[in-house]
Amino acid sequence: MNKLRQSFRRKKDVYVPESSRPHQWQTDEEAVRGGKCSFAVKYLGHVEVEESRGMHICEDAVKRLKTDRKFFKGFFAKAGKKAVRAVLWVSADGLRVVDDKTKDLILDQTIEKVSFCAPDRNFERAFSYICRDGTTRRWICHCFMAIKDSGERLSHAVGCAFAACLERKQKREKECGVTATFDANRTTFTREGSFRVTTATEAAEREEVMRQLQDVKKGQCEHRRPGERSVRTCDGGSLVSLQWRRT
Repeated sequence: MNKLRQSFRRKKDVYVPESSRPHQWQTDEEAVRGGKCSFAVKYLGHVEVEESRGMHICEDAVKRLKTDRKFFKGFFAKAGKKAVRAVLWVSADGLRVVDDKTKDLILDQTIEKVSFCAPDRNFERAFSYICRDGTTRRWICHCFMAIKDSGERLSHAVGCAFAACLERKQKREKECGVTATFDANRTTFTREGSFRVTTATEAAEREEVMRQLQDVKKGQCEHRRPGERSVRTCDGGSLVSLQWRRT
């Protein structure tokens, strides 16, 4: 009887991980470079984290957001925090999250600020990335739940966007101190270095400081008497006074 029941039961499809289906990822990479790559997602929210990278950091952030949502939903049925149904656009310029209902822009993240991106090992459709907030300079983890795709596919698309951005940056500037490390399946990447470039104002200020130091040094050599040595006192890196003492 048990064998008869088992014969009528529907057999489950064998799960094939995204890493073994590269034909889908090739189209994603082309779409990312063309600025036409998008995914239907649920935006869970963001939390502040203490580190700039690590899969465990992203996974803890997803757990915190899902736990908070269940807590508020249980005690405040109508006022609970709901995940926003949205569309995630991935390109070499950045990541944009648009509300699927109101079409409002939820996130507009430049790809240079993303320091880490990875899928979730506990939830197949979860995906997160860590970036630095431009105002508070704190590390923020944004978490998503894919609707139709897997977290691995979304994370791979973001990795392709960062690679395309890095290629464009290296073409503009031959000396670029930014590198990206990808895992074997290209579903996780880690950024090393910074895209920040010295501005013209900062370069001019640096040249002015160097010129002043050279003038002071030149004047010191011209006014020094035989048998005397110079003693320079500084306060916070800026020159305060020059005193002459006889040895």
